[in-house]
Amino acid sequence: MIVSALLLIVLLSGAPHASAYQVRKEITFNWIRDSRNVVRNQTAILLQNDGYASDRLKVRTADGYLLTVYRMQPKKSRLGAVLLHHGIRQSSDMWTVLGPKRSLAYQLYEAGYDVWLSNSRASPETDGHERLDRDSDHYWDFSFHEIGTEDLSAVIDHILAATGRKTLHFVGYSEAGSAVLALLSELPEYNRKMASVELLAPPAFMQYGQFSWIARMVEPFRKLFPWSVYYTRDALPTQICTLFRNECCSLFGQMNDNGNGTRTQRSPGPANRPRDGCFDLEDVSLKQLEHYRQIIASGRFQQFNYGYSANLHRYKRDPPPDYCLWDVTARISLHYGNKDKTVDWRGVEMLARKLPKVAELQKTLYKGFNHRDFYRNPRAQETVYANVLKSIKRHTVVATLQ
Repeated sequence: MIVSALLLIVLLSGAPHASAYQVRKEITFNWIRDSRNVVRNQTAILLQNDGYASDRLKVRTADGYLLTVYRMQPKKSRLGAVLLHHGIRQSSDMWTVLGPKRSLAYQLYEAGYDVWLSNSRASPETDGHERLDRDSDHYWDFSFHEIGTEDLSAVIDHILAATGRKTLHFVGYSEAGSAVLALLSELPEYNRKMASVELLAPPAFMQYGQFSWIARMVEPFRKLFPWSVYYTRDALPTQICTLFRNECCSLFGQMNDNGNGTRTQRSPGPANRPRDGCFDLEDVSLKQLEHYRQIIASGRFQQFNYGYSANLHRYKRDPPPDYCLWDVTARISLHYGNKDKTVDWRGVEMLARKLPKVAELQKTLYKGFNHRDFYRNPRAQETVYANVLKSIKRHTVVATLQ
């Protein structure tokens, strides 16, 4: 009760913004930021340092974002195209963290695949928007839903057009799993464009994770004071995290790609300056965080909750609809760890039960793996990546026969 009372006082301090919220035509979820010190081609530099040439391409989404996509220059004989997509607060360089031979991108390339590395609109490597300034609120008004339905759809279509193939293999870590599930649910025709889908620590049902208590605790205040909790520039990150600093450090630290310094040592430029792992929200939209908070609190893998009136306008119903997982018919493999406190294994098991029986589903539980281990732990080479490569090879044969 004391904590709740303190939180209520803090949230009420944002009440003067109510009038501004009422006259706004659009709701935005971020604040002005400084993104001048960014290396836009850090993946290309890392690939070159590791002995691999690449092409840096630009893919435009239907809503105007200019995404950066890398293609490792293919050899003459290629088995098929593989698209690797990063998690929240990351970029395509995450697939090079373990270096030559160990990293999944390099293993796939050496096995004979045409490897593509994509960046979402949130990535520091993306070239921004054709009209919106990257430091504006409106640029950052998106969640994993738009990353899936807009970004991934555009990248997939570009790759298939460039290679002349009908299908590709998709590998996604963390948020990329949420995004591709949103894509395959909302635009089910993309299921036919997937030879296979490999999801590493995919967030969908997250009510069992370590952040469930704070997500549920904030829920009543969101309904009572929406303008002071989420619709001002800094209410969520500064006011709530002032009270719950340890919890925020834990949350944002786990999301921080520079937690143990591996990437900082390998990556060039000021974009990869060392961070303290606590309360650093660059390259993330508050709407991304709020969407995850909502699915944690509700226990449902659902579309974004805009509030009663906006939900009726957008969805013709309230609460917002669940993603139609029964429309996900692609061949899916789920890779998850029993020590993952962000994406608890029970949530992944629930996701597996929600997927339709017509889908060819594989589940692999990795003992001792936490959330970051899927791309940082050297053991991933012999365990996770070996299984991913084996699965892709198996589905390559199936796709060829069809």
